[in-house]
This record gives sequence, C-alpha cells and structure tokens, in this order.
Amino acid sequence: MSLRETLEGARNEASQSGAAKPESSPAKKGASKKSTANAKPTREKAASVRTVSKNSRKAAAMTSSLPGARKTKEQKEAERSQRRKEREEKDYKNQAFQLLLNQNPAYKKSERVWWVLLAIGFVATLVSLVVTFVLPARSDGTMSVRDIVSVVSLIVAYAFIIAGFVFDWIVRRPIRKETEKKLQGMSQKKIAEMFARARKAELERNAAKEAAKKGKK
Repeated sequence: MSLRETLEGARNEASQSGAAKPESSPAKKGASKKSTANAKPTREKAASVRTVSKNSRKAAAMTSSLPGARKTKEQKEAERSQRRKEREEKDYKNQAFQLLLNQNPAYKKSERVWWVLLAIGFVATLVSLVVTFVLPARSDGTMSVRDIVSVVSLIVAYAFIIAGFVFDWIVRRPIRKETEKKLQGMSQKKIAEMFARARKAELERNAAKEAAKKGKK
C-alpha cells in the first residue's frame, strides 16, 4: 500500500467518526427529555398527596368552636348538657340564698315592714284614682273635695312607695349582701346539710299541724 492510499484511508475514517458524533448527541438529548417527562408526573403525584397532621386537626377543632361554625351532634348535645347543668347549679344556689334569708329573723322583720310601706303606697294610689273618677268636679273651677283628696292621696302614695325603696336599699340590701358572702363561703356539703335540716323542720311542723287537727276532732 502506497503512502497516498494510507492518507486517503485515514481521512475517510476521520470523516466517518465525525459524522457519527452528531447522531449520538440527539439520542442523549432525547433520553434526557424522556427522563424529565417521566419525573414530572411523579412530582405532581407527590404534590397531590395530602397529609393530615395534628396541627390541622387542632385547627379544625378550634374552627368548629367558633361562633357561627357548624357543630356536630355530639358537640351540640355537650353544650346543651353544660347549659342545663349551669341552670341547675344557679337554681340550687338561689334556693340556698333564699333559705338563708328566710332563716334570718332581721330580714323577715324587714320584709314585713317593706311590704307594709308598699301596700300603703299602692292603696293610696288607688284611692286617688277612684276619687278622681267617682266624685264630681266643681263647675266654677275652684278646688273641690275630690281634688283635695286626690292630691293628698297621690302625695301619700308617692311618699310611701319611695320610702319602701329607700328602706329596701338602706336596711334590706346590706343583709342580702352579707348573706351572699356567707353562701359563697359554704361548701356543697354544708349547703346540702342546711337543706336537709330545713326539710326535716318542715316535716315536723306539718306533723304537728296534723296532730293538732286530729286532737280538735
């Protein structure tokens, strides 16, 4: 083989190897696009997965407790039970408060005085109204007996009604405040014992009344 043939053979091999490189490059580029396309659904799938954490459950519970939020049947039932329990406790304390007041002789005496003042005031008001509608008025425009009695009765009514409110504020209100403080310092056991004693005393009074009625017969 001559030198010329050797040079031509080497040139042909170089041209063939240069033409093969561009073919391999697109293949690699296509492979990278394919791998990227395959990876994209994986990311979308991972992004679509929803995880429920403890914080999200706590947030949902807090949201359900907000005003206007929809509540479950169990939550509504628990709220009704809680309100019923609070009403029962309030009624129980009110009964205990009234029982303590009734057991206080000073308050019972003041209650009688207060009712007398209010009763006189209301009776005087009725007298003023009745006199105004029953007795005739004088035609000459001067004050008649009806006018005098009506005015005097109205003044007496206002005086006794105002006196009743002042008496309640000065005399009875401090007793109620003291009784309220006393009730707050009592335990549930002491309150229950107080109710038991009151019930026992009531039964004894009723038994004594029944025995007295039978004795009269």
